[in-house]
Amino acid sequence: MVVTLVDLEDAGERLASGERPYEYKTSNSGLRLLGPACGFGADCLQRYREEGLYAESLEEAHDMARSRSATVTGIWFVKRG
Repeated sequence: MVVTLVDLEDAGERLASGERPYEYKTSNSGLRLLGPACGFGADCLQRYREEGLYAESLEEAHDMARSRSATVTGIWFVKRG
């Protein structure tokens, strides 16, 4: 498994091609926002969603980060292989 951090400005092409985020990097290093490629089970993701720590989309991640006075600065992508 290879995990790559991509700056937000450079992530648009990858998102447009259908690549799914593993995690969203935020300006608050203590805030971890998981994305749809994290591979966690449905029950776990539901709990993280309720806690505001799992986002299905970049827009949702932006909203969650803003609610904690943070911003999304990058996206972690994962390639399994």
